[in-house]
Amino acid sequence: MRRVALLQALSHRSFRLLFLGQAISNLGDWLNYLAIISIIVYRWHLGANALAAFSIVMFLPMVLLGPVAGVWVDRWPRKATMIVCDLVRAGLVLCLVWASNIYIMLVLVVLASAVSTFFDPAKQALIRGAVPEEDLLSANSLSQTMFQVAKILGPALGGIIVLLGGAYAAFVCDSVSFLASALFLSFLPRLVLPAATNAEEKEAPARGKFWLEFRAGFAFILQRRLLLAAVLSTSVALFIIGTFDSMSALALQALGFDSSLFGFAVGSIGLGTVLGGLIVGQWGKRFSPLRLMASGDIGVGVMIGLIGLGIIIQLHIWPPFWTILWLLGGLAVAAMIVPYGYLLQKETPPEMMGRVSGMANGIQTAFQFLAPLLGAIIADLFGVGNVFTVAGVALLLVGACVWLVCMSSSVAEPEQAASGVLGE
Repeated sequence: MRRVALLQALSHRSFRLLFLGQAISNLGDWLNYLAIISIIVYRWHLGANALAAFSIVMFLPMVLLGPVAGVWVDRWPRKATMIVCDLVRAGLVLCLVWASNIYIMLVLVVLASAVSTFFDPAKQALIRGAVPEEDLLSANSLSQTMFQVAKILGPALGGIIVLLGGAYAAFVCDSVSFLASALFLSFLPRLVLPAATNAEEKEAPARGKFWLEFRAGFAFILQRRLLLAAVLSTSVALFIIGTFDSMSALALQALGFDSSLFGFAVGSIGLGTVLGGLIVGQWGKRFSPLRLMASGDIGVGVMIGLIGLGIIIQLHIWPPFWTILWLLGGLAVAAMIVPYGYLLQKETPPEMMGRVSGMANGIQTAFQFLAPLLGAIIADLFGVGNVFTVAGVALLLVGACVWLVCMSSSVAEPEQAASGVLGE
């Protein structure tokens, strides 16, 4: 019998080990996040400035170091890089147990985040080499689905651990999760990268010339139309989402929901994203990745626009309507992120995976970094409803632009094929 397409990647031992390590590590990351917030707010009784500082130091290394970290990742053995990163992060997270003030905590957080900028491109490159190209969509779907499952289960599990053992017990659990991830990675076989094509060999700069290699990664994105469209559209979409994401609680309050339903709303979106990831992994190959991404942008835009419109006109309707809307919004989010990861890996040769993914991550994080400030300014001037409405319209426009790129690409492909035949 034919295997379920979604599970194809799990038939490869290397990916199974990566997947198990990611599952444990992702859960640990959410325990760590919850513990830090708990200590800052409830133990040290610090306010918004401390929380903002925590967010800044968590993302800043990804902006500053992410684009250049990929150059080193392409030089180093990927398996060894990930194992060392896990071991270093295990030590840094464990040190949080003895952090006596916010300043020590922020230093440890920024160091752990800096190490992660090397781990993530190495993971992308290792996935690229762990499964054949026809199973890349399955691998990315499973990876994103596990991240979303951890996002749903992690805070709940973290709450239990914090309740029973205190916030510092969560740091110990996260440290152990990194050690477990390193253990799984240690069993990975040595992955041999596919041989580069002649065109790729001509594009690759001489080893040892750091900035030539850095520019080669940036130039590669610019020269690949589909890859450039995917990176730019995802970066802009994440920026737009970042303008309203931190105001979700305020939006629900304006719609007449009390605080008890906030977690339910977040869970509905998370569940929708999990289901969407499974659906894309199973049937996504029937569609163009960019078309799926465009559909996702449009779907999220419709959801956010309706929420904004509901706030503006004070629309208090049947609560299950919003629940269904959030669930569908989660499906749309999956349509955005799963095909993006697949397209990034499919369009990038394995030997450049570190540079390209590191550059893409850095660009996207830079966009996300500035978004909350813009959203807060718009909310102060025009209200939360207008933030959601404008963001919804903007996402619709992004989706429309990506759809136009798809149409122009599909028109250009037959012309290129015809010219090739005539040339022969």
